[in-house]
Amino acid sequence: MSALAQLIFVLNEFVWFIIFAIVIGFSVKRQGFKYSTVFFLPAVVWGLLLEYATQEVFNRYHYGGGFLVYVANVPLNISLAWAALIFIAYWYITQKVHLKNSIAIAVSAAVPLLLLDFFVLEPTARLFGFWTWTPQSVWFGSPIGNVYGWFWVIVLYLSFYHFLSGKTTDWRKALLLNLGLILLRIAILIAFLQVWKVTFGGL
Repeated sequence: MSALAQLIFVLNEFVWFIIFAIVIGFSVKRQGFKYSTVFFLPAVVWGLLLEYATQEVFNRYHYGGGFLVYVANVPLNISLAWAALIFIAYWYITQKVHLKNSIAIAVSAAVPLLLLDFFVLEPTARLFGFWTWTPQSVWFGSPIGNVYGWFWVIVLYLSFYHFLSGKTTDWRKALLLNLGLILLRIAILIAFLQVWKVTFGGL
């Protein structure tokens, strides 16, 4: 990897670390550190697990080697980026649009994030080699099924989180429940992905 390519990877990583820190600060200012962990800690774990499975278990894509910080072979900034983006979308939909229903909130938050991924993140990743799909597919290497998969990733996380947020004021209980429900989210996600695979022949 050339020095310029390495610099681009590190700058990308640094920018997402800064964005995540700003979003965390925003959240902490409004709901405190404890309740912020209820959203962000499970979100980061959820992201790391899915990125690990997609890369290491299903062998669908691989990250470029220019990042500095990895967790289980997954660049940490990728999971932090998704956690930050999901929170921004969630905050806007609940605080500015004022939706109340968990499913409506989750779907409304997912749509702009999927457009961002489709029109910005995937083309940028292809241009700079941040990740490479295997095999290459129709949209800058990314298969259309990726949009379907990430839709459910976002909807499952936010719908469960918002439902839980109205059920308990104990942040420790809420955090444990949100972490524990990752297993249920994974089971439901696998079912939805299987539907796509049966219908369209794969992701």
